[in-house]
Amino acid sequence: MLPLPFLCGIYPVVHFTEEQIDIRVCPDEVIVDGYYVYQNPFPFPVSQGFIIPFPVDDRHLGPSFLQVRQLQPEEKDIGPWYMLGVNRFSLTFKANGTCRVHVRYRQKVIGESASYILVTTKPWRRPLQRTVYRMFPEGVEISASNYGLSRQARDFLEFRRENFMPDEDWSFSWKLKN
Repeated sequence: MLPLPFLCGIYPVVHFTEEQIDIRVCPDEVIVDGYYVYQNPFPFPVSQGFIIPFPVDDRHLGPSFLQVRQLQPEEKDIGPWYMLGVNRFSLTFKANGTCRVHVRYRQKVIGESASYILVTTKPWRRPLQRTVYRMFPEGVEISASNYGLSRQARDFLEFRRENFMPDEDWSFSWKLKN
């Protein structure tokens, strides 16, 4: 039956159009707040499953906390589930409807570096229209980032893109603040 791949997030039918990522960088963990906008291009309702990818490797432990909340068209908690080795959630869209979602997770890191996965945009087969990636150092100084960061305020650094189809994940490192 065809609906199962859509509900599991294997084949995207809606459009992923925008994201804002706020990362709090602490000495031994990162706290990520991702805000994602999805649009249904069809004149009829659809349901779509989504995968929540995390870097899990010798530097990144699995998330110790995960929360998914739909912000628009109505606010409600969405219970993620774990299936086939990944965390997932699903949304139901009205005809030509838009959903805005907030995903928050906390992840311990080993060493003074971490990554945020960006290349998972490619399966959507179109660039993100607008993006904002912000980093909030807490007790650390950012020492490197593979994407150029600019200081926008005293407490955070950022980079922005339009029509963004990333070729690499966002990797960054830090050192303890003196």
